[in-house]
This record gives sequence, structure tokens and C-alpha cells, in this order.
Amino acid sequence: MDLAELRAKLDRLNEQIVGRFKDRSWFVLNEAVYTPGAIPIEGRPGISLMEWSLEGLERYHASLGRFDVPDQHPLMPEVIEPSPVRRRLDLPRLPAIAPPPREQLIRFYVSILPRLCRPGDDPHYYGETAYADADLLARINERIYLGAFIAHSKLERDPAVLQLVGRPDALRAALRDLQREARVVARARDAAQRYALSADLMAEVFRWMIEQTLDLEVCFLQQVAALQSRS
Repeated sequence: MDLAELRAKLDRLNEQIVGRFKDRSWFVLNEAVYTPGAIPIEGRPGISLMEWSLEGLERYHASLGRFDVPDQHPLMPEVIEPSPVRRRLDLPRLPAIAPPPREQLIRFYVSILPRLCRPGDDPHYYGETAYADADLLARINERIYLGAFIAHSKLERDPAVLQLVGRPDALRAALRDLQREARVVARARDAAQRYALSADLMAEVFRWMIEQTLDLEVCFLQQVAALQSRS
């Protein structure tokens, strides 16, 4: 995919993410969903219902071959099994990079929920809450991981960018497109208003995702440079 195609995919994901935040906002906070052991799961002591839901969602996606696609990465790789589905894939295989800690994403996500959801606890909707969480986390993770393909596209367009890998701040600045970032945040605000969500909260979420995506772009290019130096 070229940069224009990648940005179109990002825009679709961005719209979906705001919509899923709206879905989550229908339910009260249900803090027990995020507390390990608060909702007993037979055979899995010490796990939260949200983590259990995310494991189940990613197992299902893996069974269909989702994580065989190069631009898809699970948040719970330890539970993923090979898919029996075989298909031809045209996307390039990029150098492997260390994934950002999933705890970082989950911690940020849980921290914003009190500003998204009404306070309260409703066991009738624990399952729906946990599913909405898992779906949202998976989409945010997908959006961040596109950073590797974005960096690959930028590298093809300007190979000289690798000269900056020894200066991470300069590399990060070179990778930024501030006008594009401003448009992304503005669209998130507009979508939030359409969905009757807090525009300020969605702007904060999207700025955070942009920074995480840039982190991944920098890591990817550093990995490419390291591989080239060893070859």
C-alpha cells in the first residue's frame, strides 16, 4: 500500500473507533470488568473480564487468519494458534519490531473511561461492556500498528530518512506531518459531535494514538537501519 492508501485506511479506522467509543458509552462504567478476579472466571483466577473478552475475540480472529496478514498484530499473542485458513496475501512482510506493551494501551484506555461513561455498576451488561472494550482495543491496536507500513512507505519515498535513526527526536520530527495530524484531530472532533461524545476527549484519544503511531514508525526505521548495518 502506498501512503495515500494507508491514510485512507487510517481514516476508515478512525471513524470506526469513534463509533465504537459511542457503543461503549451506552453502558455504565462497570469498573469490575477491569479488575482482575472481581468477576470470577472458572479456571482463570486473576484475570479480568476485559482481558478474557480480548483473548476470546483475538482467538476467533486468529482462527479466520486475521493475524496471518502482515499489517495485523494481536494484543494477546500468547493465546493465538495457527489458522487452518489458507489464502494468498499480497502485502509485504516487514522486519519484525517489538510491540508496544499492551499494558500501556489498556492503561490509557481504562483511564479515559470515567470521562466517557456514566458511573455505576450493572452486572446485566458486563458481557456487552467487555465485548465493546475488546473490539475497541483491537481497532486502536490495528491503527497504531499501521505505523510500520506508514514508515515503510515514507522510507520508499525518501530513503535519506534513515540517516536520522541515530537522532530519534530529529527522526520523529521528519516523520511528522503536522497538517495531516491537525486534520485527523479535527475530524475526530467532528465525528464526536455527530455521536454526541465529548470532542475534547476524542481529540485527546487521537493525539495519543498519533504519538503511539509515531513511536512505532521510529522503532521500525531503527530496526531497518540495524538490519542493513548487519547485512
